[in-house]
Amino acid sequence: MEKQRKVSRFQVFVYSSYGVLQNLSYRVPMIYGQMYMTQYLGVPIATATAVLTVAKLMDFGFALVSGWLIQSAGFKKGKYLPWMKALRWVMAAGAILRMAPVQPLPTAAKAACVGLGYVMIHGSMNFMSTCQRGLLPKLCGADMDQRVHLTTRQEQFSSAASVILSFGTLPLITLVGRLAGDAGKGYSIVSALLAPTVILGVSLLEKAVGQLDSPRQGSAVERPKLRDMLRALSDNDQLAVYMGSQLLSALGSATISGMTMYYWSIVMNRMALHSLVSGISTCAGLLFALIIPRYGKRLGKRKAVLVNFAIMLFARLLMATLGLRSVWVMALANLLEKAGQFLTAIYGVNYYLDIGEYGYHKTGRDFRTLCMSMSNIPSKIATAIGGSIGGFFLARMSFDRFQSLHSAASRAGEAADWSFRATAEFAAFCTRFIRFYAFAPVLFSLLSICVFVFGYRISDEDAKRYARENAER
Repeated sequence: MEKQRKVSRFQVFVYSSYGVLQNLSYRVPMIYGQMYMTQYLGVPIATATAVLTVAKLMDFGFALVSGWLIQSAGFKKGKYLPWMKALRWVMAAGAILRMAPVQPLPTAAKAACVGLGYVMIHGSMNFMSTCQRGLLPKLCGADMDQRVHLTTRQEQFSSAASVILSFGTLPLITLVGRLAGDAGKGYSIVSALLAPTVILGVSLLEKAVGQLDSPRQGSAVERPKLRDMLRALSDNDQLAVYMGSQLLSALGSATISGMTMYYWSIVMNRMALHSLVSGISTCAGLLFALIIPRYGKRLGKRKAVLVNFAIMLFARLLMATLGLRSVWVMALANLLEKAGQFLTAIYGVNYYLDIGEYGYHKTGRDFRTLCMSMSNIPSKIATAIGGSIGGFFLARMSFDRFQSLHSAASRAGEAADWSFRATAEFAAFCTRFIRFYAFAPVLFSLLSICVFVFGYRISDEDAKRYARENAER
């Protein structure tokens, strides 16, 4: 039987803080990438959507093969860390390229730079996130409580860091832009300054857990064939169910992901408040991360999903009915939705770990790493499809026209002409915007819940039993 492994405080700290450092490295492109592309690089929204769709499809290709490549690589100095050490440089370079000041280039060249930067960031992340998750059972063994404890700490660290970042990122970008004499350069410079944090994060992770990342021995050294892996996945019915549920849920979020900044800048014209409201939201998120996980643990993995959906539904109804009247109502709705998300966020990749343990128990084939890599697939598909839906929806409702008017007025200062905001056409644009923004996630999440409730059968007790039995093999 596997000897019980105790995770040290240093290991918990480094593992939890790594997620913060990785996310920090591409924070600016992640939040402001699409806005920078359209407003500062001058790429039309339809072109931007098309280019990013192609980039997301390429990213999806990397997501499909990442688990197989990690499982079959057979490095002599580790299973996961060698991938992370190599790709951290690619991720950092991609973050810099995506926000590069390439305004003088032709539109096609600008779009190509953005698309390549996107693929470098997210293509690398397919491998790095899978590797980070693969280190979780190496740290905790078969102990489910320690696994949940570690993912809970990771959420709490991320929430704490977000408090500082939400208050500080946009003001820092604005300050640097003023010093550089160009608002767009603020985004480029800050992105370049933050990009190397992932390099530091991997170095710390290697120091903390490198001794546990030894290559597997025996039959595991033999490189599995792709068809054997695909067969193992197809035999794992719970993987298909949970991935389908996650895909539908992620589609709702991805469809509106690029629209959030436009709510603040164009629809409400309150961009100056975004940093403050974002900071308040992340402060509340830290409070939620400290309090709500205990309720998520009491509910268990299954009930937590249902309660989260009920909270999300109420928050989205609040957005649809009152979101155009006040940004503070929108902020409140976002807080409610975030509170519900912490019920399930504490489990993180543990859902996929449970499915991997179930598959190993059922088939006798250990493809748990591949199962963890599958956790990237739903979000990749959703990002490609959902981002296109949102982008083309904006294009069809005269978004480019109102963005052009808004940008011209913002540059004009005291001589600005804001008369377009009082027209019936603009009011209709805002109404269509907020209805789509509020209800698209609800529709997809409702379908997701149906798939989960009627298809997912792994109880928390079963997952613990599978992990114990697999550890004894």
